[in-house]
Amino acid sequence: MKDFDGSNSAGRGQVVILGGSAEARHLAERLGATAQLWLPDSDRITGQGASASAALVAQVQSADALVLAPHPCDVDSLRLGARLGAQAGVPVLRLARPAWRPTARDHWVVLPSARDAAAHIPKGARVLVTLGRPALHELRALRHAVLYVRQLNKHHDPFPLRYGRYLHGTAPFTVAREIALMRRFRIDAVLTRNAGGPGGWPKIAAARALGLPVYMVGRPRIATGPEVNSVEAAMDWLETKLWLDA
Repeated sequence: MKDFDGSNSAGRGQVVILGGSAEARHLAERLGATAQLWLPDSDRITGQGASASAALVAQVQSADALVLAPHPCDVDSLRLGARLGAQAGVPVLRLARPAWRPTARDHWVVLPSARDAAAHIPKGARVLVTLGRPALHELRALRHAVLYVRQLNKHHDPFPLRYGRYLHGTAPFTVAREIALMRRFRIDAVLTRNAGGPGGWPKIAAARALGLPVYMVGRPRIATGPEVNSVEAAMDWLETKLWLDA
């Protein structure tokens, strides 16, 4: 598959990428001037993923294809992209890296949403949470668990729930570091999302090594059309869909 650096983009279809993942950035780099990358955490998209700026709407309406490549568990951006694609009548492709899968040595409890954690996590458990601050409101029912919520950006904000604290850490994480952290804070369980990829995997491997359960929030199921799990496969789809006869 050849790269599209923009030098030969005349006459080629324009692609809008709704990003947020590493794969979105890599795809945009491959496409060059053929692509327009939009990030959910920028001021280009407003609200909690429920609405979009007029510029983004116009961009999608004039595009030849829309690629949804936010964080694999970013349900708001996925819903937004599916709606914009349907309204504009453009082909939509979802690009999401492969999900993690448990082995015989893992002890996973798969949850439909973070809110379901309260029905499964035992009272008094000390839980390492890697869901991000926006999800904390979903954990208010976990009144009898102590939550250690990881934050990648250091801050001094008060912890919003009754029992717990923020743990500030800097990536990249290693299995050895994760094991040491879990032992230091006497962690009983891990609560996370199925993000896939190597970046977040050390905590899963550490929980496995320590025999700890992992409460895994599954990926959102949103009908967006075809789905691929690599940048190369997305390039193949675009080549076939838009450029084969160009």
